[in-house]
Amino acid sequence: MNLIDVLIQQHRDAEALFEAYRNAPDEEKPELCVRLAEALTMHSTIEERWVYPVARSVVDGSRIDFAVEEHGEMTQLLAELLRARRDVPRREATVRELEAVVANHMAEEEREVLPRLRQVDAGAFGLSSSEIVRSASDARREAMRQLDASSPR
Repeated sequence: MNLIDVLIQQHRDAEALFEAYRNAPDEEKPELCVRLAEALTMHSTIEERWVYPVARSVVDGSRIDFAVEEHGEMTQLLAELLRARRDVPRREATVRELEAVVANHMAEEEREVLPRLRQVDAGAFGLSSSEIVRSASDARREAMRQLDASSPR
């Protein structure tokens, strides 16, 4: 699977996690918050470290700058989500806000960025898609430790 297909699959996985969250009983929602944070952190890592530097060569830089800003917003919301995962009203509000930000980000990315990246040689990313996913998984673990460090136990 090429890297663009990996990213699109991650988008579908995030949508499925949000749907699972909406349909889950309350006692399962805190764990789904963690799963959402893990999935979105990994996705953001791949985009920021490998995709966006290459995307700047085929997409307007201001579009990429905006995407990076959206990632910052998502990261703040993920930290809030982990802190609030046992506080039902805060958690529900944060999930709604996060889902709106993520849905907008994915739609714009699939419309504006990813189609143009299909024209780029896969070697431009520096690693194979499986190597990128493996490296991003390691980075995700560290990012989750940092996000979770601010969360109550």
